Amino acid sequence: MSKNYSRRTLLKATAMVGTLGVSGCLTLSPTVQTANLANSSIFKRISISEPWASGRVAASISLTSAATTKHGVRMLTVIKQDGTEFDTGTVQSGQTSKTLFLPVGQTATLSAVNFDGKTVETIDVTVSGTKIV
Repeated sequence: MSKNYSRRTLLKATAMVGTLGVSGCLTLSPTVQTANLANSSIFKRISISEPWASGRVAASISLTSAATTKHGVRMLTVIKQDGTEFDTGTVQSGQTSKTLFLPVGQTATLSAVNFDGKTVETIDVTVSGTKIV
């Protein structure tokens, strides 16, 4: 007895195998932990809504209302443990959310930089989950 698979199922399986082949591992149910977020004058919340991740995960970063107005934040940067830039994005005056990629399985530093290029605040973020493969 043979099973017939839909085209959609085959495409999803092919994409999953391709992703695993390129990245080497898959993390299920990724979560983000932050240090000192409660005391932050810039960062309000960091959340992940993706059910799985492969090397990186998109994170929604919520900023306080004063981040871009009072503190002049214009850029957010994610720095990996080895000191290299992982992702960066600009923010506009009044903007209170930004999506950036975070690395999975290591602690990274999320930096808020103002219009003068000075670091206003940094927090450590760690994305973890159940690794398979």
